[in-house]
Amino acid sequence: MLISQRLTEVAAATIALSSAVTSAADESNTCLLYLAESTIPNAGLGMFTGVPVKEDHLLGRVGDAAFATVDQDWHISPATGTLSKHSGDYHWPLTNYDWNAPDIGMDDEAEDVSVTVTGFGAAPNCHFSLLNVDEHAATYDAAGLDRYTSPGAGAITPWWNRTSTALRDIAAGSELYVDYGPSWFTSREGHFQLVPLASSYEKALEFLKAYGKMLVGTDSPDDLVEDKMMIGD
Repeated sequence: MLISQRLTEVAAATIALSSAVTSAADESNTCLLYLAESTIPNAGLGMFTGVPVKEDHLLGRVGDAAFATVDQDWHISPATGTLSKHSGDYHWPLTNYDWNAPDIGMDDEAEDVSVTVTGFGAAPNCHFSLLNVDEHAATYDAAGLDRYTSPGAGAITPWWNRTSTALRDIAAGSELYVDYGPSWFTSREGHFQLVPLASSYEKALEFLKAYGKMLVGTDSPDDLVEDKMMIGD
């Protein structure tokens, strides 16, 4: 009887352990982030979350590495003159993936610093009225290598773990949007000039309030609804 009871307890414990291992494996294999066609028309691929994410929680499992490009114009310019990336004097293939150094915490690396962030940081699109991701500065760790004397210092970037968290609760299946900053769009030509900025939505709201007051006599948000603002025949 005791042996039978003990075997039952062992079997139950084994099943519980197996269930826990399976659950942990399922959790670790959950698709946290995925690429799919963006909900922004003609924007190519977008980054989506495969699971619900609570406000301030980490997006993904780890942060990104960040790579500094220092004094780029100086390094590429000939002795007889100065070339400028911003003036279009030469092509820099990572132009669309340059971050401002202060945003990453790297503004003291050199006189002129731009930063490339790989991984998650390079994937999401920007929609100023739907921003739901907060991006943070990178962490500095030289792994014990002296940046001036160690020959291995140039083999790694000391900037890592540049994380992104949810600005608010995000539902599973939602597209993720980060803030590119207005200059990312205003400094480019063509259709980029048509992208609404944060200030554009403020002006649109002012217009809708004036339009609503003209139609229904009030600019209260409760009254600015489609069925009340439609113009009759």
